Amino acid sequence: MNLLDFEYLENNLDTHGLYGSDICIANLFLLQEKYNTWLKIQNNTLFRYYYGDENRTGYGFPVPLRKESDSKDSQNLNSSWLKSALEFIFADAKKQQRELSFCLITRDQKDLIDECLLKYFNKRVAWKTNREDCDYIYLQKNLAELSGSNYQKKRNHVSRFNRIYGDDWEFKSFPQNDVSADILSISQKWYNEKNGDEKPVLKLELQSIELALKNAELLRFTGGVLYVKGEPAAMTLASPISDSVLDVIYEKAIEEYEKNGVYAVINQQFSKRNGSYLYLNREEDMGVEGLRKAKLSYKPTLILEKFYGLVE
Repeated sequence: MNLLDFEYLENNLDTHGLYGSDICIANLFLLQEKYNTWLKIQNNTLFRYYYGDENRTGYGFPVPLRKESDSKDSQNLNSSWLKSALEFIFADAKKQQRELSFCLITRDQKDLIDECLLKYFNKRVAWKTNREDCDYIYLQKNLAELSGSNYQKKRNHVSRFNRIYGDDWEFKSFPQNDVSADILSISQKWYNEKNGDEKPVLKLELQSIELALKNAELLRFTGGVLYVKGEPAAMTLASPISDSVLDVIYEKAIEEYEKNGVYAVINQQFSKRNGSYLYLNREEDMGVEGLRKAKLSYKPTLILEKFYGLVE
């Protein structure tokens, strides 16, 4: 799909009631190469197939387009619509001579698929889930305020940062400020510190950040840069999943600031500036123990399970 297709999706895809990072339109655009994603709009529905590694192979849950004539909740997934969508998926799998499997399916979506397949196709799905692929979803208010005993350690991190740097730091929002070059500079330094040339996945990520900045307006990116003593120290970029959920796709900090609480500060500063969203999705932990510990420490409101299934 080209940029015009994604612009069309931005204006027409019905993501109301969805929370998963996989349906964030920016992610659909930026991760096409990483997951070799096939995308198709057919019968007013977006279909996805992922050619990823291990679990990330299969069809995503079909997502309807908004119906201009329907002022009601167009995300009402009635059985006849889903039956039609699954018929298309069955036909496509047969045409492509691939096994019929699903990936990145939430529990609610799994239940809808199970009900529809049994009712209309007399088929069942063998499902499994992988903890490392679950999205961490937080109330924006909690991350912005860091109030209560649950966030005492986070407030301590912010206090440490302020003790060390005093008033000699600032956060500049994107795209309100022209900080694209500094976002890219931080990303490149972070990549070098992590020996990115030896890790293809980090190279793909760096390329995706460059692509995100080139298409920031179309993909509705928001974010910012945290400066310490006038130097760029950390960056963040996010894009909407829906009108109520913002997906934090990138967050990077220069290594010398990490131990001094820079991640706690940029997280809070960014959250404070995005009060129009009820939730912030900070994506999965990828099975990295330190990342999981950090995400859990912010007390997620929801850990959104992702399921993978093979039609029996």
